[in-house]
Amino acid sequence: MTRTSVLLAAATALSLVTVSACAGYGGPYRHYGPPPAGVVYVTTAPPPVRTVIIPPRPSALSVWINGYWDWTGADFVWVDGRWDHNPPRAGAQWVPDQWIKTNKGWYRHPGRWK
Repeated sequence: MTRTSVLLAAATALSLVTVSACAGYGGPYRHYGPPPAGVVYVTTAPPPVRTVIIPPRPSALSVWINGYWDWTGADFVWVDGRWDHNPPRAGAQWVPDQWIKTNKGWYRHPGRWK
């Protein structure tokens, strides 16, 4: 083998190892982190998010927090959205609730301020 062939083979092997290592990074919780301790898994998907008419903004500082489906232990119930009159800081953004599917079922990732 020539020196160029050896270098090319080594570079190819290194790039394959690097790509393989990156492909599995994060597991099934790549974007959200692992579920919190005590999380409840639900075997059925939540219903689609409801379309609602958002009432007028009560003040310039108010931020709309969307409604979401919650699990009661037996069924899904809709929790209405609301205006938050006291965000934690100027420019804070609300990240809405999400239902995340895993190999164990669905779990709710609560909304939070960012």
